[in-house]
Amino acid sequence: MDYSYVDTKDKLTAFCRAIEDADYCAIDTEFVREKTYYPILALIQIASDAHMACIDPLVIEDLEPLKSILQNPGLTKVFHSSSQDLEILFQQFGEVPNSIFDTQVAAAVLGFAHQISYADLVCQVTGIQLEKKHTRADWTKRPLSKDELDYAMDDVRYLMPVYLHLKTEIDRKNRSTWIESELQALSLDANYELDTTVLWKRLKGVQKLKGVHLAIASLLSQWRETVAQRKNRPRRWIVKDEILCDIARMKPSNLTDLAELRDVNEKFIEQYGAAVLTIVADAQRSDPLSWPKHSAEKTLTSAEQALGDCLMAVCRMAADDNQIALATLATRKDIDNLIVNRKNSRLSQGWRFSMAGEQLLDFIHG
Repeated sequence: MDYSYVDTKDKLTAFCRAIEDADYCAIDTEFVREKTYYPILALIQIASDAHMACIDPLVIEDLEPLKSILQNPGLTKVFHSSSQDLEILFQQFGEVPNSIFDTQVAAAVLGFAHQISYADLVCQVTGIQLEKKHTRADWTKRPLSKDELDYAMDDVRYLMPVYLHLKTEIDRKNRSTWIESELQALSLDANYELDTTVLWKRLKGVQKLKGVHLAIASLLSQWRETVAQRKNRPRRWIVKDEILCDIARMKPSNLTDLAELRDVNEKFIEQYGAAVLTIVADAQRSDPLSWPKHSAEKTLTSAEQALGDCLMAVCRMAADDNQIALATLATRKDIDNLIVNRKNSRLSQGWRFSMAGEQLLDFIHG
């Protein structure tokens, strides 16, 4: 099946009408985000069983016809490793598509490698080896070559037979309930909304900070995010993690103190020095009860570590018996959580509990 290049709203409307009654469609996006805070959506590739299109969002000002397709509950939207695609579509349309089927999630419970790549999955299901020569293409340039467009469309062209194969196997093995809650969670807006109060957890080197130093780091990370959004620049271009942590550690009270910190240059001080000093002072005046804290992680005793080794072996046997990857069933963190706090472990819930969790609890109880 050939595809059409959709670069006007009229063409987009016609394409969306052509696929609105389909049972499923495969979707992928191409984007660029190296020099911006917000990713630039450069292409949207969609394929149904009868129609395929490469949609150009850089030249179509109004993508509203596509929104009805993404929100059509009767149309299954098929992605592979969907999180980034859904994040970008959420940013573009203000809501996440519904009725999602993620082939990476489905493959995990059918014995394929944990977090298998799209190319490897296509090869194993269809026998087709996809080319990789345009993985670093600049999708924002125009015009794109036919080679580049063909490469982009391969991301949905072969996703359809992969989906049909996985869906058939999921149904045959009665494993649809295994992934039902995970697939439903992919359509929750909350998963793609930014919680600025926990940005400090992502800072490189923040593990060494605590108390008021951690409070300063938290406020600085929120300030940096606001600046990066306003300027639409990567947050590291505003100020690097290491510098934020150094500022939090040293608590400068004036521009001279700030200038003495390593890698803090005159341009940074001129642009942001006053704001940074205000944040440092505000954090020190804030209520200590409001300061963030690192999660208290319990250190397992030697006996608990030995128990975890045994439980991991039980999980390995359960994974082998059910022909799925061990990492799909359980990680060592899941095992440790089961030992320390059973309610927080994935092994206490859903299909993982039925397959292994119940047996693990029996083992723990002797």
